[in-house]
Amino acid sequence: MVADPQISRTALALALSGRMKPTTGAVSWGHADSLKTLRQHTALLDSPEVNEPESHMKVRDVIGEDLALIPGPIWRKPRPKKWMEQHGFSDVATQWADAIDPVRRLELLLLLAAENPKIQSLVLDSPDRHDMHDEMWLGLLLDFAESHREFAVVAIVANVPYDWDGPVSHLGSSWREPLEISPPETGLLDTALLIDEAPEEEEPAAEEFVQEELDLDLPEPASEAKDN
Repeated sequence: MVADPQISRTALALALSGRMKPTTGAVSWGHADSLKTLRQHTALLDSPEVNEPESHMKVRDVIGEDLALIPGPIWRKPRPKKWMEQHGFSDVATQWADAIDPVRRLELLLLLAAENPKIQSLVLDSPDRHDMHDEMWLGLLLDFAESHREFAVVAIVANVPYDWDGPVSHLGSSWREPLEISPPETGLLDTALLIDEAPEEEEPAAEEFVQEELDLDLPEPASEAKDN
């Protein structure tokens, strides 16, 4: 989805993930209109000034915090150290979360969100704001959308990636049924159907033209002026 400026993208992300009730319209999960149900099945990722990893947190702190928020008994939750080893983040465990490679940072947040078994939808707020090529973050999102869990992935961005040929929605746009115009039998489109022709100006009648000539104050010929 395309929205601008940043505050609009964040507001849209909050609404789509059930964190904010829209003033008009509705957002629902399946046939359930409850925002609580929507929140239970939707993860909001990396929203600026909402839930993006704070600059003072290290990678291991982000992992520990997110794993602790997974619903369920504590004995069922993954251990942070073991989780980092399994997913290949042990080498950056002590680094600041906002200092690691942005592609690995995004992958980290996606994997942490997927640890919640109830999550079926991923809403990302401005993944294109980080210093990485569009195909990199887009490739990660496609991997999760095409995984065995088949996540419904929504990325709210400032601009559509150049190579993206999938569905796109724009904030504030309205859909209108296109006007169908049948071309004539000749196979050429009659431009009269598309352009209003200007009315033709009527030529003055012959009598009016003569009357105008008679009403003109024309100078007398030079020969007549001498006779007088």
